[in-house]
Amino acid sequence: MRMPKRSLAESLMFLAALVLVAGSSALLALDKPAGLQQQPPAPASPPSPAPAGEALSPQSLPADAKSDAPPITKEEEDAYLAFASLRTEQTQEIIVQGQGFLSKYAISPYRHLVYGKLEIAYLNTKQMDKLVSTGQRALNEDPDNLAVLAVMSATLPRIDPRGLDAAQRLDLAERYARHAIQLGTTLPKPPGLTDEQFVRARNEGLALAHSGLGRVYYHRGDTASSVSELDQATKLDPTPEPGDFYLLGDGEMKLKKYAEAAAAFDRCARAQWDSQGQELCRNGEAAAQKASAKQPPAPAKP
Repeated sequence: MRMPKRSLAESLMFLAALVLVAGSSALLALDKPAGLQQQPPAPASPPSPAPAGEALSPQSLPADAKSDAPPITKEEEDAYLAFASLRTEQTQEIIVQGQGFLSKYAISPYRHLVYGKLEIAYLNTKQMDKLVSTGQRALNEDPDNLAVLAVMSATLPRIDPRGLDAAQRLDLAERYARHAIQLGTTLPKPPGLTDEQFVRARNEGLALAHSGLGRVYYHRGDTASSVSELDQATKLDPTPEPGDFYLLGDGEMKLKKYAEAAAAFDRCARAQWDSQGQELCRNGEAAAQKASAKQPPAPAKP
């Protein structure tokens, strides 16, 4: 089956406005990528006390960053506040100001926040080489940056799966996804979040990682593992990505689990995305139902 043709930005799921940073009580402020406007809206209640893109105070930064970095100057603070105030759709301003900030403030405790927002800007402008290189630099500085790990693990498997370096990218995506899942499942609730906010933010990060890992297995031809990971991704995310349901249905078809495949294709078709994708999902659902009707009934239990 052919996969729905959608942009990478449209394919990525809604990541929580505040994503947990492993190993500390910090929060990473991220805006919703512009390409995700087709997704169902988030619940009316905000996922955290601070709106997405709003500057975090030095008290919200990781403890090691506050102790190791020199005092934050007013100039640095003002530069970060100006950057943080930019909305997601201001992609060029985010890129220019973000690159300038990283160049000027080489050891700023705000760098991990800047990296996160830059990644989304590169995603929305389809600058995939820069997205990957920025993510790798961010992880070189902070290998436990859960937000970057999740985005990288979900992004790498979507970049030309037949390219010359595809196997290397899939290996890297698998490593990032597994580390993100390990961090997300062991991270304690930081102060300042309710239990509901913490669970939502953690699950959305985990969903991205499981989605990425499911796609890694899909491209490797490991159908059973792909189905397992994509099933977890669609259950963890409150607004699952249609493409994950499509691949889940495709995998269930290969495993001859036609009822499960039809259900996945139906969820895919009912999601808010382009008509071409919905048509492919409806065709998949019809094929699954037809195959299910031809399948002999299971033998009766004695």
